[in-house]
Amino acid sequence: MGCNESRQSCTIENVFAAVATPACGQFFDPANLQAEQLVFDMAFRDIINNFGIPVDYFVHTYNLSAADNFYGEHPTAPFLGPFSLLMYIELTEAAPSLSRFGFVSDDELTGFLHIETFTDTMSSLVNYSSFAQSIEPKSGDLIKVWPLGCDRPNGRGAKVFEVTERMDQDITAINPLLGHYVYRLRAKRFELSFEPKAPVENKNDQVFENSFSGKLSSTIAGVSASDTKAYPGDVDQVSKDVVFDMSVNNTDIYGTYY
Repeated sequence: MGCNESRQSCTIENVFAAVATPACGQFFDPANLQAEQLVFDMAFRDIINNFGIPVDYFVHTYNLSAADNFYGEHPTAPFLGPFSLLMYIELTEAAPSLSRFGFVSDDELTGFLHIETFTDTMSSLVNYSSFAQSIEPKSGDLIKVWPLGCDRPNGRGAKVFEVTERMDQDITAINPLLGHYVYRLRAKRFELSFEPKAPVENKNDQVFENSFSGKLSSTIAGVSASDTKAYPGDVDQVSKDVVFDMSVNNTDIYGTYY
């Protein structure tokens, strides 16, 4: 074995192809990764199809042109659905023990939807252009996890979650090889506020102090007024009879209460 006498005749361009022609390398150019990205895309789809569970998905038809943009509300926007989708979910249940210390720990959900599957499915079911939206999940949509509610005791039903965040890009988590394969949704437990056609959880009977709460009336097809509460008592009537009884406590100098 002798010394390398020919090293001086080599050039860097002869040794590294990408130095002479960058297009010969570029390992992280997405245009050169079609096959590899297809593998990851199919892997995500396979995971969701095998380990995902069916959920009912409700589309919120919020429309900027119809909303009250001063308040940022469109209370008459109905929900469309339910539409059945497969979603891989991670569910974080509430911690009731923290409530004694004043902490509110609501249920949270993280879900994964395959982008192409969602687009193909929902574009055939929903006319998104009618309320000026793109065919994407968004904040305000609802997810009902019905498989976890079908056999709950005492008539309880499935929990409903409201989407609060949609991400299609998080390079450290869901975008291997710079590809985009899934939507990652964050959602919190939905608090019913009487939007038209919103799903209602069974046994979700809220306690309120006055005689009625909810929709007084409705002119929307398929939407009726709320039921009266199932227990007696009305703090307004008690206040009227005892606290601000105008026949005893004449306080109407500043305006009557009733």
